[in-house]
Amino acid sequence: MEATTTIWLTKPMAPQDAESVAVMRWAIEEDAAREGSLAGECLAAAQAAGLSAEDTYVFLAYELLLRLEEQQQRHKYLSDIAPFIESTPSPPGLPSAPSSPGVAARLVEHVGRLARNTVGRVLHLERAATGPAGADAAVGHGH
Repeated sequence: MEATTTIWLTKPMAPQDAESVAVMRWAIEEDAAREGSLAGECLAAAQAAGLSAEDTYVFLAYELLLRLEEQQQRHKYLSDIAPFIESTPSPPGLPSAPSSPGVAARLVEHVGRLARNTVGRVLHLERAATGPAGADAAVGHGH
């Protein structure tokens, strides 16, 4: 039996104005404040290296795209080998080891949840913003 996974992705939309960029900046900074955040690690490394604001965001985008590509390749690999892996029974009293398809499914679920949370935050912020001045004040940026 062959399993098929469908993932619906929205096309990226370029920001329409300074308010949209401010909302994205705020969302990145919020995520960076979270313990173990890759964005936080990248921002800290950029700050330690003395990178400009523009170079910081180029570095951030580059690192995140590398990690995304790694995850995509790992998922493809696991999907390719999953049909050939036979699960071996665990000894009595021990939990069974997770199967590769299960790991891949959890990875997809986690990435989907992360994407939905991020989109939800951005949509919430866009609805709450009352013009460019309100967004800049909420984000803490006056430019």
